[in-house]
Amino acid sequence: MKILWLCNCPFTESADVGTGTWLGAMARGLLNSGAVELGIIAFGPVKQFTRRDQRQVKQWLVPSGSPLVRNGLPSATMVKSIIEAVKEFSPDLIHTWGTESFWGLLSSRGLLPYPSLLEIQGLKGQYAKVFYGGLTLLEQLRCIGIKELLKRQTMHSYQRDFARWGIFEAEIIRGHQFIDVQSSWVAAHVTALNPAAHQFPVDLILRQSFYGAKPWQPTARPNLFCSASGPVPYKGLHVAVRALARLRKRIPGARLRIAGSHQRVGIRQEGYIRWLNRMIPQLGLTDAVEWLGPLNAEQIVTELQTAAAMVIPTFIETYCVAFVEAMAIGTPVVVSYVGGVPSLGKDEETCLFFPAGDEAMCAYQLERVLTDESLAISLSRESRKIALVRNDHSRIVQRQLDIYREISERHG
Repeated sequence: MKILWLCNCPFTESADVGTGTWLGAMARGLLNSGAVELGIIAFGPVKQFTRRDQRQVKQWLVPSGSPLVRNGLPSATMVKSIIEAVKEFSPDLIHTWGTESFWGLLSSRGLLPYPSLLEIQGLKGQYAKVFYGGLTLLEQLRCIGIKELLKRQTMHSYQRDFARWGIFEAEIIRGHQFIDVQSSWVAAHVTALNPAAHQFPVDLILRQSFYGAKPWQPTARPNLFCSASGPVPYKGLHVAVRALARLRKRIPGARLRIAGSHQRVGIRQEGYIRWLNRMIPQLGLTDAVEWLGPLNAEQIVTELQTAAAMVIPTFIETYCVAFVEAMAIGTPVVVSYVGGVPSLGKDEETCLFFPAGDEAMCAYQLERVLTDESLAISLSRESRKIALVRNDHSRIVQRQLDIYREISERHG
């Protein structure tokens, strides 16, 4: 089968760091199966539409940050280049990864007349509703720094952009007959917009480093690991920091280690992170919070193996790869009960839940894990057992191939 992906991240040979890590893992799995000829059109570090193949993957790159016109699409010239590349590849099926960009509009508006599968990754319209992560108006204003003033872009403008894109997002979902859904929460929102769509429940593949890694073992060091894909308040880093301040009143040695591309130099620093950097010493946490920067898969595995627990304080998730990665290692997880997260774990059995934004309950659940070794071991054992079956590499690749074949057969 000739499968063309439309996605935000190009296929590369380098280590996967940041968002969309499952794309590279899935691409390699499909290529190794020998059942797929893969083509990709993605955003990349280029100045114009460029052909840039990788291994046996035929790949075209669209300049990152290409401006969109009022109809949600890039310029007519760019759309024409994309359509010509699709015709050149001549796919049996187009797999569109996500509704966060304009890719899905090309199919929903009939510009790419090929069988199409839409994969839900994030739902910006829903994210907009909790974008501020419970911050008060005063706290939101304190997140406005030099960068925001110079660029005239604040978290309010980003939230507004998310809400506006929700209109195009709904159009994309309504315009697709076949949709991959990764949780019951995603399925509910797809059904609300397009009840006639054929939904395929799927799970996400993990990077190779998480398969076969040594499982978590109890540790005496009360180190907590946290990971956030972006410096935005709905990821809840401020909740984790405030929970740590409460926790240290009971466990003075507790520390928080945060992964992700958050700390920048000078005026490049995001206002939200700048505000967090001011809040940390005010809470007496100067030596208790460590910013790790972006980590590759092997580094994340090491952090998960050596942490006493992982905390995920997010306000919304469609699936939550960080949670699944921790489960695969067996690291005890304290996570907010939001979005698609309840489809992945069960409270008191594979994780401990807390209400989003509730730092007191978050601290309470973390204290339970840090002080009750039998509970930590039980959570570790059960979560790892479930994750290694649910996110089995070969099972997920085969599932994707089966979906491709079913859609192709329906279209003759």
